Amino acid sequence: MKLIKDWKQVLSGAWSVRLMMIAAIVSALGVFLSIVSSDLLGWNPIWFAVVASVFNVLAIPARVIMQEGIRSFQSFRNDECGAVGRRGAIAGASAAVVMALATPFIAQWEGVRLEAYKDIVGVETICFGDTQGVRLGDTATMDECVARLQDDVESFYADIAGCMTNPDIPAGVQASMLELAYNVGSPNVCRSTMMRKANAGDYIGACNELRRWVNAGGQRIRGLTNRRADSKQSLCLHNVSVPS
Repeated sequence: MKLIKDWKQVLSGAWSVRLMMIAAIVSALGVFLSIVSSDLLGWNPIWFAVVASVFNVLAIPARVIMQEGIRSFQSFRNDECGAVGRRGAIAGASAAVVMALATPFIAQWEGVRLEAYKDIVGVETICFGDTQGVRLGDTATMDECVARLQDDVESFYADIAGCMTNPDIPAGVQASMLELAYNVGSPNVCRSTMMRKANAGDYIGACNELRRWVNAGGQRIRGLTNRRADSKQSLCLHNVSVPS
């Protein structure tokens, strides 16, 4: 086994390596907190595992798309030719941040169940609120549930990203719309007033639209009300200036 010739440049400039390093740090932090203070802090180590898994998955396309031909981080940043340039790298990093923000929030509010069940409106569901191809009697392992969550988050983000015409939408607002899409479906979010306001740059107005998404089965659900309020404060208004 031999090192590649430009291994130093790869380590310093490859997004795949950076994402894997972030995943390793998050995993180590989760283990440390679970041993030292998880009970005191009330943090569940599974959220760290979920976030670490997201970064590991993102490292795969980063390795394939951004690795070829890289010689140094500076040349990578300055390269504007072909399919991958600085803008592509920034977009990829932004997507990674959005999904990393939304995934543990989704996992927390959906909860995890390893056996299929019917949700509040009677839809067969398993794992972290996954309804795709689920039948009563289905079972899953935790690893399978985390993998399904990753796949679903990536799929929903790809769906709503195509509806965003404003490149400056803050990561928190995007994460909140991603979380909403996971819960109510991408088409509903793409057609929503929330998306329209976000595209228009009215981020506070977009966040305020979350209060409209609190019904299920024709009834107002307290759990959804609490979930939307948490999404607004924890995700949507993150780094968004609120007028005094």
